[in-house]
Amino acid sequence: MSDLYDVWRFTRQRLSQAIDGLSDNQVTWRQHERSHTIAEILYHIAGAEHYWAARLHGQNPARTDYEGKLDLAVKDGFLRDGHSPFDDAEMTVAGCLAALEFTEVEIEPVLSSPTIDQLEMRLVSPVGDDVSGREGLARLAQHAGYHTGQIWMIRSHPEFPA
Repeated sequence: MSDLYDVWRFTRQRLSQAIDGLSDNQVTWRQHERSHTIAEILYHIAGAEHYWAARLHGQNPARTDYEGKLDLAVKDGFLRDGHSPFDDAEMTVAGCLAALEFTEVEIEPVLSSPTIDQLEMRLVSPVGDDVSGREGLARLAQHAGYHTGQIWMIRSHPEFPA
C-alpha cells in the first residue's frame, strides 16, 4: 500500500507549495459568485481525508463538533449546493492549515499500512457510490493533487489579490 501513500504524500507536498505564502485575503478571494475559494477547497480536502480516516478507523466521524464540520466539508458547499460548514472567521490560512494537519495525522497511518479489513471494508463514498476501502484510498491519494491544479488556476487569475 505504500504506493498510495507515496502518491498522497507527493500530492500533499505539491499542495503545500501551492498555498505557501498566501494571505487570508487571498484564500478567501472568489472569482465569481459560484466559484470556490482556496479556503473552501482546503477544507474540502481536509474533509475528504477525515471522511475516509474516520470510517476506516471505525470511528464516529462527528464525535466532536470540529470533526463533524470536517465530515460535512467534503460535501456541503462543494459536492452539493449550500455553504461550507466552516464560518467566515474560520476561513483563514491558519484555520485551513490546522485542518490539514489534523487530518494528516488521521489518514497517514491508514494510507501507510492499512489492515486487510480496512482495505476490504465497504463504504459509501462522498459522491455516493459503494466502494471498498482500497478504492477509497486510491481516490484519496490523488485528491489533493486534483485540487492543487485548481488552486494554481485561481492564483493565475488576473484579478487575484496581490
